[in-house]
Amino acid sequence: MFLVRYFAYSFNFKNIFKRVDEKMWKVIIYFLLLSMISLFPMNYLIVKEQGWRLDFIEQSFESSTPSWELPENCEITANQFSCTTNIEYEYQHDGITYIFNYQGSDYDLTKKQILFESNQIVYTNGEGARMIGYDYKGFEDSVNFREINLKTGQEKTDAYIELGQSIESSFSNYIVIYTLLVNTFINISLYILFFVLLSLVLQLFRFGYSKFFRYIDSLKFLVFIMGLPAMLSFLVGFVEPAFSPVFFQFGMGLITMVVMLVYGKKEFA
Repeated sequence: MFLVRYFAYSFNFKNIFKRVDEKMWKVIIYFLLLSMISLFPMNYLIVKEQGWRLDFIEQSFESSTPSWELPENCEITANQFSCTTNIEYEYQHDGITYIFNYQGSDYDLTKKQILFESNQIVYTNGEGARMIGYDYKGFEDSVNFREINLKTGQEKTDAYIELGQSIESSFSNYIVIYTLLVNTFINISLYILFFVLLSLVLQLFRFGYSKFFRYIDSLKFLVFIMGLPAMLSFLVGFVEPAFSPVFFQFGMGLITMVVMLVYGKKEFA
């Protein structure tokens, strides 16, 4: 398979200049694979930490405790929202509408809402998007609204903060996927920008040699150089994820310059 062959090329620095004749689409696939390897520790941490938290729901309850009288004939238990009536209970807090026992079949995506239905909880952001948390998976414990109503002071604040945490956790699948996509897209985009700029710097060697490879070939060259930095980034990422991009960029620059100075003279003299 060409990917295995390319990986071997990445550590054969002496002959790496001869690899620029490889097909560009194969080189792009190899680049994406190495990028995913480099980003794996961070993506693993994202999954482990359940992505970026919404925070604003919990934070709004922490900043000010709602003065709600929750419906005592409703509760969340066994991954279900149950109520003895078909009445909707609507509350407002910090710019968000909370509707318990929501009976509608459509969602108004122009409003910022949290809708509690029998087997799912729905968040609409007021900008045309929504998220659905199925089976109240964020609620590990039963929620008795009567007990919350009876609490006072800090106990009541803590109860609402816990409620906010459970609401946010209900959307964890969406949040993890979104975070993974954003993290991967941003970092690969930064890698591409880094390669474009580094390739431009490489073209400066053209002034010292009688011949030199084309700009597109210099990009392929950098992708093959990428093998060792990607593996270092992968290993460092499990120890300290924040330093992973630093090791990648430092490794790319250092190895590129060393290979050009040691082997470039023989290839382009």
